[in-house]
Amino acid sequence: MSDREVAGLQEALAGVHAAIWGYQVLTPQLGSDDRSRGESSIELYRGLRERLRTLLRSREATPVAADPGYRLPFQVTGDRSARRLAAYLEDGCAGVFADLVSAATSSSVRIMGADLLVDCARRRLEWGADPVAFPGVADPPGAAPAPTRPASPSASRRASGAGSSR
Repeated sequence: MSDREVAGLQEALAGVHAAIWGYQVLTPQLGSDDRSRGESSIELYRGLRERLRTLLRSREATPVAADPGYRLPFQVTGDRSARRLAAYLEDGCAGVFADLVSAATSSSVRIMGADLLVDCARRRLEWGADPVAFPGVADPPGAAPAPTRPASPSASRRASGAGSSR
C-alpha cells in the first residue's frame, strides 16, 4: 500500500461521485432511445463507487465523500446537450483513471485503472464524442502537446449547495 496509490484511488472516487451526479442531471434530458443508457451509466458508476470505497477501506483510508453539488460546464436543456455532458463526464473520468494507472503501485489497481480507462473511451464514443488516441492523457508520450483536456469532474465541484449551470 502506498500513499500515492491511495491518493489516486481517492481522486478516482471523487471523479466517480461527480459522474454519478452529472448522469443524474443529464439522464432525464435524454430522448427515450438514450435514457436507458444514461440509467445504466448511473448504476455502473454506483457499483464502481462501492468498489473504490471497499478498496480504500481495505487500505485503512476513509473514502472521500461526494460534494453536495457540482457546477455544470454548460446548461443541459435537452438530448443534445445531455449527450455532450455525458461525453464530458467520460473525458473527466478518463483523466482520473489515467492518473490512477500512473499512481498505482499494485498490479491489481493498475489493471483496474486501465480497464476503467478503456470503458470510458468506449462510452465517450457511444455518446458521440470524437475519437482520440489516448483518452484521459493530456500529452501522450512522443506527441505534440494536446489541447487542455476538460477538468476532471471533481475539479468542477461547487463548495456548497446544489450544482447549477453557469
